[in-house]
Amino acid sequence: MKLLPGWRLWVLISLGSILLGCAVAPPVDESGPQHQETSLAPPSSAPPGNPAVIALVETATSQQQAGHDEQAAAALERALRLEPRNAMLWHHLAQVRLSQGQWRDAIDLASKSNSLAGGERGLQSSNWLVIAQAKQRQGDREGAEAARARMEVGGATPLMPLENGVR
Repeated sequence: MKLLPGWRLWVLISLGSILLGCAVAPPVDESGPQHQETSLAPPSSAPPGNPAVIALVETATSQQQAGHDEQAAAALERALRLEPRNAMLWHHLAQVRLSQGQWRDAIDLASKSNSLAGGERGLQSSNWLVIAQAKQRQGDREGAEAARARMEVGGATPLMPLENGVR
């Protein structure tokens, strides 16, 4: 398999994610953890330059699309060992943990991503959305509302599709 140059790969992944985001999600039973579809579309316009990281993100994307969240998480954790300051990778791992029902981990990972995101408002908004969704599922309505308010104060629209209508 020949890898496309970095920017072309991210354009293809972004377009595929947009198309996947148009699909209607099934109703969510909030009684406990369940598998949720999340997109690993890059929330950053600057793709990682490391070919190994690109390959690991591709692996994580295909694993998660196949419903293998633990393998997707493992690939992202390997990518993070290569690029530990990559806010986008922390965000992707937060999305996987959210889909696994690991609410506390999703919050912690999205917070870590925000601490590394610099001025990337779209990425920060996406992280606040992950935090809001996790807090909502923990039963922390006030925390979820506070996270949504932080997302809206940032002034940027999240770069990932909303999950199951939670906003």
